[in-house]
Amino acid sequence: MPKNDSELKRCDTRWLWLPALFVLALLLQSAVSHSAQIIIESEEQFRFAEQAMEKGEYLRAVVEFERFIHFFPDHEKVPKARLLIGICYLKARDFESARKIFDAVHKAYTGDLIGGKALLLMGESYYRQGIFKEAEYYYQQVAETYPQTELKNSAVYRLGWCRMHTRKWRDASDAFKTVDPGSPLFASSQALAQKSLDGETLPYKDPTTAGVLAGVLPGLGHVYCNRYKDGAVAFLLNGLFVWAAVECFHNDNDVLGAILAFAEVGWYTGNIYSAVNSAHKQNRKLKDDFLQGLPDSLKLGLLATRQGHLGLSLSFRF
Repeated sequence: MPKNDSELKRCDTRWLWLPALFVLALLLQSAVSHSAQIIIESEEQFRFAEQAMEKGEYLRAVVEFERFIHFFPDHEKVPKARLLIGICYLKARDFESARKIFDAVHKAYTGDLIGGKALLLMGESYYRQGIFKEAEYYYQQVAETYPQTELKNSAVYRLGWCRMHTRKWRDASDAFKTVDPGSPLFASSQALAQKSLDGETLPYKDPTTAGVLAGVLPGLGHVYCNRYKDGAVAFLLNGLFVWAAVECFHNDNDVLGAILAFAEVGWYTGNIYSAVNSAHKQNRKLKDDFLQGLPDSLKLGLLATRQGHLGLSLSFRF
């Protein structure tokens, strides 16, 4: 049946509400999306990155510092953030990445204190990696380029440690003596200037002597290096091979005798090499144990000064 006029009017009225409902839904969606936006504040972002670094979450801290630099490229803390990224890589033992950051910062701020700090940290990356020759180069560069700053004292202090690691005991002592009296490192450096000379009196074993003794009598080189069990093993093995080879030749078993004699040459040579290597290992352990007993008072960090520059933060342990 056809609808009457009143029913048609009610139907038309219902359809008129649909556009209004659609517009209202769009407005609500826009309001929700707007309220879900995150507002990043510079100080909060920087502190968040620092907190990640303090917790030892270095790679996460790198991401947060990079986020800070991205959103606030003109902020006064950007140089500090860039250096902290390098320090995070340094603490994470990603030395190559750390050096890339420090090199970029040094080039961007050449002649400024922040550039000097980056150069010092470049040396620190090599120092912590055990590449002391490269570390010395950068520490010397810092000392020559920034002679009137605390950076110089930190550089020559670490230079002394590099030289102790390479057993240049007197050169190390001379380096420690160049730390300025007004430096926080002065007391420690003066003590190390004296203690470093004790490195010359350590009971080192001469590798050449160890090799010669091992050549004279297998195992004797190991005994010289206080490795008595290794010496006994070397003596017995070489003795057994020599005895077995002689017995074979004595019984006209020349082929087996030749094989055993050839094997003995290998054992004899290995005995000499092992004795020399033992001397090097003992000397290295002796040096490392000696250095571990000395106080290293330098700990690098960043400190913002009132002038907005970056200073050197030091902590001491004895």
